[in-house]
Amino acid sequence: MVQDEGVIVGFVELFLIGVGLSMDAFAVSVCKGLGMSRLSIRQATVISLFFGGFQALMPLIGWALGSQLADLITPIDHWIAFALLAFVGGKMLWDAFHEDDEQGEEAQDARLGP
Repeated sequence: MVQDEGVIVGFVELFLIGVGLSMDAFAVSVCKGLGMSRLSIRQATVISLFFGGFQALMPLIGWALGSQLADLITPIDHWIAFALLAFVGGKMLWDAFHEDDEQGEEAQDARLGP
């Protein structure tokens, strides 16, 4: 019976990760779509393949690296999380107070490339 609880917890974790990743991809897709005046089938295909590919590939790479390096990272994992969150928060604050003046000068329909 204990093994069944582990399977249920594993499924719930995977489901929640999938929901979070899909919300992230949806938000980015909506923003990208609103910024384009015209969208061709080719552009939609490229965008969806990149978003879907990276949303699937990054958790897989993270799992593979995490499972291989768990013994090394476990003692300092909280410091790694702190450093990453502090960096992201600091970058957000920096961007909020130092707006780039050239940001609005770019064309909305800039060339779509990798």
